Amino acid sequence: VYINMGAEYVIPCRFLALIAHLVIIIMLYWSREPNILECVPVSVGVSSSEYNKKDKQLLVGLSVSVALLIVEFVGFMIGLSMFSNFANVISVACHLSASIVLSLFVVQTWSCDTFWYVFGFCSIIPFLLEILVIIHTLKFKVFV
Repeated sequence: VYINMGAEYVIPCRFLALIAHLVIIIMLYWSREPNILECVPVSVGVSSSEYNKKDKQLLVGLSVSVALLIVEFVGFMIGLSMFSNFANVISVACHLSASIVLSLFVVQTWSCDTFWYVFGFCSIIPFLLEILVIIHTLKFKVFV
């Protein structure tokens, strides 16, 4: 089976970028408290309802991120989008960017509100592209 010249490098990169993004999201589950403390005013403290609200928001965002990553990973591993060069390149760019930015998010304890920008650009966009590629592949029976 002939694969495009660049696909032999992009496919493993996509796999590694997806795994790296998933690992950093799981790390955020365990170490989200400092980032939440950056969101709430100092005078409010840890026992406030504002802290609980921000914690719940970040937890929901992380959970949805994991769900989107799993859907994308399943579509990739089944082979529905594995050989779509455009989807592979966009996915690698988005997930690699997310891994780098979320690593800085953890290490530098950024405000938890920053997570939503990363979520929008680096989780939603590749997920929607994945869904479009899966629908196109199944509708037109375009299996490479």
